[in-house]
Amino acid sequence: MNAMLESLREHWRDQAAALPGDTARRERALEAFLAEGLPTTAEEDWKYTSLAHLEQARLTLPGPVTLARAMAAVERHGVPDLEGPRLVFVNGQLIPPACRLEGRVPGLTIESLAQVLGEHDADEALDRVVDLDRYRLARLNTALFQDGARVRATKGVITDAPIYLLFLTLGDAEAMQLVQPRVLIETAEGASVTVIEHHCGEGEAAVINAVTEIVAQPGSRVTHYRIQEHADTHAQVASLNARLDRDAALVCHNIDLGGAVVRNDVHVRLIAPGADVELNGLYFTRGTSHVDNHTRVDHLAPHTSSREDYRGVLAGRSRAVFNGKVLVAEDAQKIEAHQSNNNLLLSHECEIDTKPELEIYADDVKCSHGATVGQLDATALFYLRSRGLDEDTARGLLTFAFAEEVIARLGIAPLAERLSSTVIGHLPDSDRLRAFT
Repeated sequence: MNAMLESLREHWRDQAAALPGDTARRERALEAFLAEGLPTTAEEDWKYTSLAHLEQARLTLPGPVTLARAMAAVERHGVPDLEGPRLVFVNGQLIPPACRLEGRVPGLTIESLAQVLGEHDADEALDRVVDLDRYRLARLNTALFQDGARVRATKGVITDAPIYLLFLTLGDAEAMQLVQPRVLIETAEGASVTVIEHHCGEGEAAVINAVTEIVAQPGSRVTHYRIQEHADTHAQVASLNARLDRDAALVCHNIDLGGAVVRNDVHVRLIAPGADVELNGLYFTRGTSHVDNHTRVDHLAPHTSSREDYRGVLAGRSRAVFNGKVLVAEDAQKIEAHQSNNNLLLSHECEIDTKPELEIYADDVKCSHGATVGQLDATALFYLRSRGLDEDTARGLLTFAFAEEVIARLGIAPLAERLSSTVIGHLPDSDRLRAFT
């Protein structure tokens, strides 16, 4: 057994009793993960993304972080000026002084998973949506996660302010930490919530293995933001799994602006007529970073709809992967599904592997998919140069405009401003670009 699997067994033996929730469920999940190990490039879904560098790493579950260090990190990385409730986790552990829960509307519950696990309804809610056979690293999260957030809205509850969940990872020079955030979002009939799931961090090498489950009951709506701004030393694997009932709606914004190796799996099941999902994505890779997005939308009922638009900006010697699959079941007539993946290459050394897919077993559908890969438009670049801009500024403006089409859809001004600033900071001549935006 390799070093990583040995270290996980050790942690289970040492800390099983301290982990919240159903111990038997956790042990079953760990044994199932250890039996198969990490995904490898021999598997079709992982052929472009290798996790082999983790096999010899001795991963450790993080210990407590001093309050002063945690609060300083929150000040550096949190999105300022966001109104509404907030939960903050540093290295997988809740930091109560950084949280803000006052002002919640009646019928909206926001709580730490560690504090409620052991209650029957909380334990039974876990692993209700995620397919542990398909997403093996989700088994590891189920086995060893230390804490996370649970958001529940009862029937008819509508929230205006977003719920901000900040997950900070502070790498340790002495050990490679395994941080495993867990998020559960449940909306009852007619409810509506907005959740920002913000992953960022700093410091030495660390591994983040995040799982999010969304259960949307009939007529409810979830707007979900997953923002990833990890340090260049961090690797993150994230799985988002959603189930939408009749007339339920989900809007997902997935933004990747950091990390060394990043893998995102998004799996949405539309199980009843009227269910609708919109997936928006932006990834910005640079240096030698690697970002892999795998999305899957299952149309399992008639009169369902989905739209998907992912955009990538690649620089340096980085690499990105996009695999978007739409499955239309045999009885899912009169569905509509559209997906696109557009990529902008800023160097001759970067690489994108893109594969939008349709798998259709019904005959009365409207479906489309497509992908583009290209460089900056020479005519537009010439136009800006002819107006007196130097080449770096002109390239930066065109690149920012390409990314801004996704950022403009976010609808939350402080968040859009933060991400626009981060994107500009990755571009040449960033100080001058800020004067134009």
